[in-house]
Amino acid sequence: PPEYKTKLIDTTTAVVYSEYSAVLQSEAVVEIRPKVTGYLSKIAVNEGQWVNKGTLLFKIDDADYIQKVNSAKAGMQSAKANRDNALLEVKKLTPLVQKGIISPFELEARQGNLDAAEAALVQAEAALADAKINLGYTSITAPTSGVLSRIEVRVGSLIGPSNASPLTTISGDGDVFAYFSFDEKNLAPLRRARFNSGEHNPAGKSNIELILADGQQYQHKGKMESASGIIDRTTGSIQLKVVFPNPDNEILSGSSGVVKIPATYKGCITVPQSATYELQDKIMIYVVNSDNTVTRKIITIEGTSGKDYVVSSGLKTGDRIVIEGADKLKDGMSITPKE
Repeated sequence: PPEYKTKLIDTTTAVVYSEYSAVLQSEAVVEIRPKVTGYLSKIAVNEGQWVNKGTLLFKIDDADYIQKVNSAKAGMQSAKANRDNALLEVKKLTPLVQKGIISPFELEARQGNLDAAEAALVQAEAALADAKINLGYTSITAPTSGVLSRIEVRVGSLIGPSNASPLTTISGDGDVFAYFSFDEKNLAPLRRARFNSGEHNPAGKSNIELILADGQQYQHKGKMESASGIIDRTTGSIQLKVVFPNPDNEILSGSSGVVKIPATYKGCITVPQSATYELQDKIMIYVVNSDNTVTRKIITIEGTSGKDYVVSSGLKTGDRIVIEGADKLKDGMSITPKE
């Protein structure tokens, strides 16, 4: 009989990774929108540029707003002059009333005019402050440091708070969130384990790995957090997030990746992937009988650990399996086992 390499099944400890497709978003993604209406006169940055907090991004034509500031200043000066005149009238009539020369009602009328003038002055000062604020809004600066996305407007465009789209967005330099859907069936035992330890949050794992879109493993490990406390009944899943540090801004917001969540299995059975083959969506393996004939068996896979499968059913301790050349074997075929 032909010689085949075999392996005696025993229990071991294995780490299985569950993989989930994730969308990556920066912790600080800020939409840049104008607070006043006007024609865009300058774009001071380029798409994809790194900007620091306070950097000038856009400039709105400010001629109208400068004129409003000047008008508010004139209004305030006029209100101040009226207040001073009213105050002078009160000061002039006060000694006359004290000496009984004129009626107190005359002084009360002048005092009322003074109160109205002071109120008008306060209103004029507020109008000036408001005009200065609006003038400041014509210079749009970066509220945080980060990378600019696409700029949606051009010089000469009429922009304002009612615009449907932001002028651009800034992806900040903070942590990166990886959002993914977690099946309800897998969530229940995880919540029970955390609840028994006194924690109600199903998160806590801090050794989550991330595979980037180019297939490379990200150098930093992440920590899983719960992003939603409600299960989506249409999908039967809950959305979770993993927080990854991003000190070098290697990950851009909006990119995709795969999160790998490790789970340690103790006392489990593992078999080499090369010892198995698929048949009609089932995983098959050959077991060596006591008479050195082989029998095909269906096994159930719990997960993958490196180049091995973690088997949940179909094999038991003490079984001997063929670990090479499974595609050349048939049920009942005699072999010469080679340890």
